[in-house]
Amino acid sequence: MARRTRRAFGAPRQLTSGRWQARYRGPNGIDYKAPRTFETKLDADAWLAAERRLIQLDAWTPPDQRQPRGLTLATYADRWWRETERRHKPRTRVLNRGYLDNVILPELGDVPLAGLDAGQVRRWFAGLDDYPTRNANAYSLLRTILNQAVDDELIDANPARIRKAASKTRKVEPVALEADSIRQLAAAMPARWRALVLLAGFSGLRYGELVALRRRDLTLTDTECSVTVRRAASRVAGQWVISSPKSAAALRTVPLPRELSADLGAHLEAFALPGRDGLVFPAEQGEPPHENTVRANLHRAAERIGIGHMRFHDLRHSYATALARAGATLADHMSIMGHTSAAMSARYTHATSTRNAVLVQRVWG
Repeated sequence: MARRTRRAFGAPRQLTSGRWQARYRGPNGIDYKAPRTFETKLDADAWLAAERRLIQLDAWTPPDQRQPRGLTLATYADRWWRETERRHKPRTRVLNRGYLDNVILPELGDVPLAGLDAGQVRRWFAGLDDYPTRNANAYSLLRTILNQAVDDELIDANPARIRKAASKTRKVEPVALEADSIRQLAAAMPARWRALVLLAGFSGLRYGELVALRRRDLTLTDTECSVTVRRAASRVAGQWVISSPKSAAALRTVPLPRELSADLGAHLEAFALPGRDGLVFPAEQGEPPHENTVRANLHRAAERIGIGHMRFHDLRHSYATALARAGATLADHMSIMGHTSAAMSARYTHATSTRNAVLVQRVWG
């Protein structure tokens, strides 16, 4: 009879960063993860061995409930991340987990939370590779987590206070197209995506908002042409997730130039899925189109009309620029674009649907 091998305690796992993560099932039946990642599998195994020894000695307690004085940044950050499950969108949580595992915790994870100081944060930030947007997002996340630690009275002050570290510097300047160029760009696209480009360029909707639109979200009548944003689509772990938009301000009805009504109506007839809940912009397989598919066609169309390189988000930027040129106030701009910044100003300055309709008609030219 073959001899049974003893089952290993816990499960070390190598992350995409090359570091190792360790987890195990505690005596209470709950899975626990190491409060930090490890440089080698040997280190991860050593941590698991220490946890197993505590269990054998009947001295074990859940790692995240041990003495706060020894609480590391990794333990606290992991706890913070778990608590965001109902507050943050799935895509946001995936991004934040990546910033923690690959940018923040490899260097700062082992530092006791109460011992983290401004100098350590500055040295960590200065040593990051040259990825400005990623670094700004990671720093902003660290600052948010440490602000929560201040609120929890675990630290007296937030040590993440590098001036402008959360500011994103552009490596590529956005393209702001005039109305005629947007129409030319749409005409150069394959028929399935022409209305998508027109609607993006004359509504300012985000890509995730556009591809989540249903037939009932468009109002195309003799007296009204508008689109209502009720949801947004995002890709999480290779799957589409459709939920509410990124903020309350993104829930909005945007008036459209009347001239778009015919183009959108023709698109619905030719490409949209049937029924009031049918997708307005489905891929050929019937699901929301991957941005890479649309991006490739957009690049070819832009080259054909002599614009050169542009991103899909440049259509939103073009619309925002055109609104400002058309005379939009801050409240007009925030109301139509679904922005949340300068929220206090927006509370005291009220945009009207009539003025919004006039503004978007000016954008059409």
